[in-house]
Amino acid sequence: MRELRSSSQILFSHLPAQTVDIQGRIWKVDGWTNPVAIPVDSDAIRRRLLSAVDIWRTNNTDNNLSADLHAGRPVEVIGVNPEQGVKVDTFPSVWRCGTCRRIRNQRGRCECGSSSWRQMHFVAFHDCGWVDSPFVPRCPAHGQVAVRHSSSSSVRDLDFHCPVCNRSLPSGLGGGRPCPACHQPSVVVNVHRAASVYTAHSFTMVNPARPEQLRALLADGGKDKCLRWVLADMPTDRPESQAPTRQSLLDTLIGQGLDPAVAQIAADSAAAGGGLADAPAPLPLQPAARDAAETGALEIALAMYEGRRRASGLPGDPVGDQLRTLYQHRYLPAIAAAGLLDVDHVDRFPVLRAVYGYTRGGKPAGETRLVAFSGRGRTLRLHGDANETEALYLRLDPVRVAAWLQQRGLLPAAPADPRAARLAILSAVTIPARGDDDRQPTAGTALLTLLHSYAHRFIRQLAVLAGLDRESLAEYLVPEHLGVFIYASNRGDFVLGGLQSVFETELDRVLDLQLDAETRCPLDPGCDRASGACLACLHLGEPSCSYYNRFLDRKMLFGNRGYLRRERV
Repeated sequence: MRELRSSSQILFSHLPAQTVDIQGRIWKVDGWTNPVAIPVDSDAIRRRLLSAVDIWRTNNTDNNLSADLHAGRPVEVIGVNPEQGVKVDTFPSVWRCGTCRRIRNQRGRCECGSSSWRQMHFVAFHDCGWVDSPFVPRCPAHGQVAVRHSSSSSVRDLDFHCPVCNRSLPSGLGGGRPCPACHQPSVVVNVHRAASVYTAHSFTMVNPARPEQLRALLADGGKDKCLRWVLADMPTDRPESQAPTRQSLLDTLIGQGLDPAVAQIAADSAAAGGGLADAPAPLPLQPAARDAAETGALEIALAMYEGRRRASGLPGDPVGDQLRTLYQHRYLPAIAAAGLLDVDHVDRFPVLRAVYGYTRGGKPAGETRLVAFSGRGRTLRLHGDANETEALYLRLDPVRVAAWLQQRGLLPAAPADPRAARLAILSAVTIPARGDDDRQPTAGTALLTLLHSYAHRFIRQLAVLAGLDRESLAEYLVPEHLGVFIYASNRGDFVLGGLQSVFETELDRVLDLQLDAETRCPLDPGCDRASGACLACLHLGEPSCSYYNRFLDRKMLFGNRGYLRRERV
């Protein structure tokens, strides 16, 4: 059996323990056959994974995954082998005769003489991860069972009876009984493709297409170089190479495995030869804040390693008079009015989408047990798809954000200098984890909610203007640096070049919509009184949203002291 699917289709619909429809039959995925390894930075993948599963850790439903990761459990990322594909098994093993509707666990010649069999499309499952064929009752006298109205998607509509004596038999397919695997209540029965049966959970991260890009950025200044580049508002396409300092040279040599004593001798020799730079003035940041800031800056530098175009630089491009007028008189004012410092277009955004596990039960993330995928031994296996796509990078104005935080009583002072404003924000802000309370009045919660709400509204307005499927766009937040990448995901209907077209000809219209489109929710006042965000106004699908639709509130944008609030004349 052979059926062609793209790698992105396989990533989200052909995962271990997931049921699939192939060529008119139902199967359960056993695993990816001879998968290929995807190279990743082990520290970055572990850090991103810990952040993604934090909401389960908070609710004590992560099956000790967070503890295992902190204890050093190995992590591997695999991609589908295009030549080998996916191994599947027939499932569920419950067959219905196409003639008399008898039900059996094995095919063959039916008592009625027919050999035409179809699978029952129901499965039994539990939130511990267990799944099996449903329990079908049989006549105690004749050991047979048949069903009427078998095409229904509701278990309640199934009418079982004995085809010999016509005796009515219990319905329910075993729903409500204790789970055979964990012995906890209670088993649920549903159509095999229902969202409650299997929900995959994934995260995205910036992953360089070539490992040498990461090595190049980490050399000659490393993360500190990237952070200072971001603090200066990224004046060049990427952090410029510079002569190493004594400490950065030592870190590089020791990191390469050189004995520390030998590394000291090499550093002394380089200093004597004038090959080392003076250490820059230290940044006024505490170690935890500096580490978070350096990590975010490195991600931005990796994302833009292959180059970018800045909206503020478009007036200088060799374009016609009409476009130049558009850029000068519409783009620049629209960017400022929308509270942005600039908008960048990245045509080779290197993103890795990795699925780390699944839940059963159909409840929001964190409310049912997370089942992680395992590889050989105790390896935690992530199923991934790495590619390069295009993205827009929205950069909030640091001076305006600092003033907004100060107005809310969350920042002591609001510097008028962009670099000073960034440092003040970095010093005061601790970005909450995904499982933290999203209603805590802290600078970090306010900033994350602002940026996240801004990104969701932008995606929704962009989808309306450009006629795109919302699910074809996704976000990647870098909250420490007031930035968010809006990128073309590998799901939904999207043609590469669509974001570039918007960037070059309609960016001002998107930003105008961001400011002037309807700010109320169709479900107000209920939505406004509750969380200030719901499916009707700000929510996106999980593949598009990296925070499970938490840390969202329209009031951060348009409420009293909202970031985008304008006084109406």
